[in-house]
Amino acid sequence: MAAKYEVVLKELSAEIAEMRAGDQLPTEQQLAARFSVSSMTVRRALEALINAKRIVGIRGKGTFVAEPSLTKRMTLASFTDSMRAAGRTARAEVLSAGVAAAGADVAADFGIESSASVYTVERLRFGDDTPLSIDSSRLPAELFPNMLGNDLTGSLYEILRRRYDVHLTRASSRVAAVLPTPREAELLGITVDQPCLQVIARGSLADGRVAEITRSIYRGDLYELLIEPEDQGAS
Repeated sequence: MAAKYEVVLKELSAEIAEMRAGDQLPTEQQLAARFSVSSMTVRRALEALINAKRIVGIRGKGTFVAEPSLTKRMTLASFTDSMRAAGRTARAEVLSAGVAAAGADVAADFGIESSASVYTVERLRFGDDTPLSIDSSRLPAELFPNMLGNDLTGSLYEILRRRYDVHLTRASSRVAAVLPTPREAELLGITVDQPCLQVIARGSLADGRVAEITRSIYRGDLYELLIEPEDQGAS
């Protein structure tokens, strides 16, 4: 005989499949009365759905059907390609774009002089109309003349391939769980206590030189990263 919480979980899961993202679920008390079980039993079922990223709880507001989770492979497939694979339309809002001297730390990352120029491009990335990540990319200016003259609302990797005939490979990716800053939370439409995924990724040229470093903050409630044993291609 199935445990009580499993019965609640099965019925709620079926109902959620028919609901739209953002729809609100009844309260724990309402569900407990409806299923004739304790609040603890309902809470256990809801926690299982939260862990499965089927629903999301917002403190003080309630529990809501979550947006379908998106998976990004840790390769050099662009955000645009990832959204296309998920049936979404990708777009980017340029938050800032400029060029400045690299400085000691950035110069060491790229193997260039500290006085050499480096582009910095910060963008808010959307899947359809949902903000999903904030990307801050750095690229050596000497490799990509007039980079800021391109349309930066699409894929940077596509620009590098089409305009500069540069095909990057993934040199490394460092992943960490972080909490967003107040500014990041506001841009992503989440609360400051919503865990996010930080990815610092480096793209390299055929000769091994690092040509791109991007720090990305992904919404932890909507995004998961797939890490596979071997590189499967470009990210």
